[in-house]
Amino acid sequence: MSDVVRCPNCGQANRVPPLGSGKKAVCGRCKMPLALGDGHPLTLTDDNFREQIAVPAAVVDFWAAWCGPCRMIAPIMEQLAAEHRHIRFFKLNVDENPRTAAGFGVQGIPLLVFFKNGVESGRVVGAVPKSQIESAIRQYLG
Repeated sequence: MSDVVRCPNCGQANRVPPLGSGKKAVCGRCKMPLALGDGHPLTLTDDNFREQIAVPAAVVDFWAAWCGPCRMIAPIMEQLAAEHRHIRFFKLNVDENPRTAAGFGVQGIPLLVFFKNGVESGRVVGAVPKSQIESAIRQYLG
């Protein structure tokens, strides 16, 4: 199964098959590397949200720069992204992307929203321990 990844440089949508043996995905238009399962959460915007989460499994961290608890779970999200390469991890800054935040009824952050094939399957609110996020991954993305 291949994923569609939008190039952060030129905006081109690229169909990317599962990569193995150290291969890197590059944009078909501008040849820039595509961040795909690289072990770090990718940044989402109001404009690219729906397209980017339309993958088999995704976790979106709704956060803000001023939020202390959001900064507390950021390293946990980095760890999980590195450990679970079959899941896409994303971050959406609610201050910079109010349309998406409002569309999901975000009232408290940090908020982790879990998606299966682009459809919301669960939520975890607040700065929770890594073990609780892993449990939610099993429950909502299992």
